[in-house]
Amino acid sequence: MKKWIILLLTVTMITLAACSTDVPEADTENETDNTSEETDSEADKQDDSEEQTGQSDSAEQDGDDSEAAEDEEKSEESTSDNESKEDDQQTETNENTVNEPDYTAAEHCIMTQLTECENVPEADQFQAYRDLVEDGTLPQVPGSGCLPCAVKYSFEVKYGDSNQVNSTVLPRSDKMPADIANPSEFVQQYLFALPSYFNNEDEVALSFYLPESPGYHALFANRASGNYSNHMTYSVFIDSVVENPDGSQYVYATREYSHINTDSVYEVYARYQVVEQDGRYYLTDYQELENRRVE
Repeated sequence: MKKWIILLLTVTMITLAACSTDVPEADTENETDNTSEETDSEADKQDDSEEQTGQSDSAEQDGDDSEAAEDEEKSEESTSDNESKEDDQQTETNENTVNEPDYTAAEHCIMTQLTECENVPEADQFQAYRDLVEDGTLPQVPGSGCLPCAVKYSFEVKYGDSNQVNSTVLPRSDKMPADIANPSEFVQQYLFALPSYFNNEDEVALSFYLPESPGYHALFANRASGNYSNHMTYSVFIDSVVENPDGSQYVYATREYSHINTDSVYEVYARYQVVEQDGRYYLTDYQELENRRVE
């Protein structure tokens, strides 16, 4: 009986020992499975992260490549523009070199408006001006015997601008108005005296008029207005002298002129009334009959 009890206890203990050994094995297996799943999950996350990083790096690389392409394109355009400008400048330089006239010293004197005339005789200057007019380089001044006037006239007509000319170069007589005994000369000298008067250099022009006459007041008012400053008379032609029944004379004259309010040279045809009083000539009035721009 005791043997059977001992045998039963032994079997029971063996059974319990076997059961105790099986439980840890199950836990170990479960732990292994969980670790495997966690490892797989982390691997997936790492793969996703690497994929995203790869995409980002690819996008950044594409952006860098695009910016580099744009910079290269701009650089090529800039280089092309610079080359185009250089070509244009070279072409312009070549044209100027080809077309630059081969002036003589006297012609160069005229084309510099008498500023570079060293060692050029006056006779050669007049001839050079006539030659430049004849070949069409400069327009012809109507004529007054005044070379600076002629040159200034030609540059005003052709280019719309010219250097200033000192009024002392105008063909004015040394005679005072009271000493001039010819009505044609009297009017001509008056017209060449106008620039100095309107430019506030002297009062000679006013002394040609009879004091308090209509022409005297008109001339005085014109200068006071300032509208006739920077005045220039280029040439004067006396067309005719007509005797009037009252003893006065009409002198018809053509004058080329310009001033601050003209955009070029103008030609005026006017009638000047001359009277003789107190042993000398006076102007009393004038009337413009025609005034046109010289083309």
